[in-house]
Amino acid sequence: MIIQASLPSKKLYSFIKEYYFIEINSKSESRQNPIIDDCHYDLVFFKEAKARFFYGNPAKKIDFRKRIFTIHDLKPPYKISFEDSLTFFTIKLQPWVNHHFFSWIRENGIIDIENMGIDPGSLYKKVFEKEFSEETFELANIFMSQHDFELTSTMELVRSICEYIQQKKGVISVSQLSEHFGKSRQYLNRTFKNEVMYSLKYYITMVRILNLVKFKASHSQIALTEVCYEYGYFDQAHFINDFKKVCGMSPGKFFSDLPEFLLRH
Repeated sequence: MIIQASLPSKKLYSFIKEYYFIEINSKSESRQNPIIDDCHYDLVFFKEAKARFFYGNPAKKIDFRKRIFTIHDLKPPYKISFEDSLTFFTIKLQPWVNHHFFSWIRENGIIDIENMGIDPGSLYKKVFEKEFSEETFELANIFMSQHDFELTSTMELVRSICEYIQQKKGVISVSQLSEHFGKSRQYLNRTFKNEVMYSLKYYITMVRILNLVKFKASHSQIALTEVCYEYGYFDQAHFINDFKKVCGMSPGKFFSDLPEFLLRH
C-alpha cells in the first residue's frame, strides 16, 4: 500500500485542504476499503475501471465508470471494492468552498466533473502518465494556481466557524457558536449550509466523531466508554446515534474490525 499526502502551496490553502495519492494492491491488502465523509468535497482522479462504490444500509452499488468525479449526497456507510488494484489521486477542497465549485450539481451519486470549468482532464493525463512522485503534488499546485480565486466575506466567516469547530474537536453547540461569533443561530445555520452544502449541526457532529475515531484508533488500550466521556458524550444512546450518522454503523462493529487502510490513512 502507498499512501502519500501533501499540503497545497501556502497561497492555495484558503481553498484546498490537501492532496493525496493512494495505491493499494489486492495481493497484500483487503479488496474492500471504507470511506468516511468529512464534508470536504473531493476532485477524484481515478485510474481503475474495475471498481465499485457501495453506500447506504442496506448497501446500494455503483460501478465506477468515470475518470474524474466527486461524490455528492449519498448515505453512509461508504465502501470501495476492487479487483487487482486501486489507484487514485485526490484534491480535497476546504468545506467553505464546496458551494463555489459544486453548486451546479442537481442529483446525488458519483458526479462526473471532467468537463467542469477548471478542466481537470489536463491534470489527469499528467498525474498518470508516469510513476507517482513528489512532482505529482507540484503538478496539482501548478494546475490549481491557474485559477484565480478569492474567498467572499461569507466564505471567510464560514472558514472561521469551521476552524473554530476543529479547534474545539467538535465539542461545541450551535448556540455556543452563535454567542462566539455574535450572529443568530438562524443566520449561522443558513449561511453555513449554503457554503458547505452540509448542515452546521452535521458538520459539528462529523468533526466530533472523526476526532473520537482518530483518538480511539491510536489508543486501542483505552475503553470506548472512557473515550466517549473525553469527547463530551455522557449518554450512550446519543453517542451511538451520532456515530451511525457519520459512519453508517454502530461503534462496536466499526472498531471491531478497523482495516489497515483506515489506520494508515
